[in-house]
Amino acid sequence: MSKFFKSFILGIVVVSFFVGCGGAKPAPAKKGSVATKNVHGKTVYISSRATYSNNVPPNIKAECSIDTQLMTWIQRYAAKRNINVIIDGKPKANDLVLKVRITDAISAGHAGIGHNKYVVISGKLYKGKKLKASFKAARRSGGGYFGMYRSSCSVLGSCVKTLGKDTAYWLENPTNNARLGDTYLIR
Repeated sequence: MSKFFKSFILGIVVVSFFVGCGGAKPAPAKKGSVATKNVHGKTVYISSRATYSNNVPPNIKAECSIDTQLMTWIQRYAAKRNINVIIDGKPKANDLVLKVRITDAISAGHAGIGHNKYVVISGKLYKGKKLKASFKAARRSGGGYFGMYRSSCSVLGSCVKTLGKDTAYWLENPTNNARLGDTYLIR
């Protein structure tokens, strides 16, 4: 094999390794912007588990823990955006509460033939009992370059990790009826 060909293959492997449930990342809010004033420095309460709709297949609910992974990723990415997210805390009457629901998930394919997975979520941000903003988001993954070595739950986990990041960005400047991520999957 020629040196050029080996370098070319190595380049493809490195780039493919980082492919998965990524997607473009929204631009961060600048200091003093409306987005930083909306939620930064505030506390948002979430449950330790997202709820599932009836559209999510029972095998995903039973075999994978995407409901808890999603909430953990929301908390982690929100912290990077200077948003304090408390899991299973006790909100007061006028605190911000984010309710997240996994509305759809598909786990087609497998390591042998290729993964075809996606997760769709919805979120509603309340201040007290009043709805302040809402969103729907979706992310899809084929497992990335090393997908043949990953389990279905691992690939779905990549999707919810990216959805956690999408949700944290949305929390910076929450708008009503926002659509995030791979929007073509949202019904």
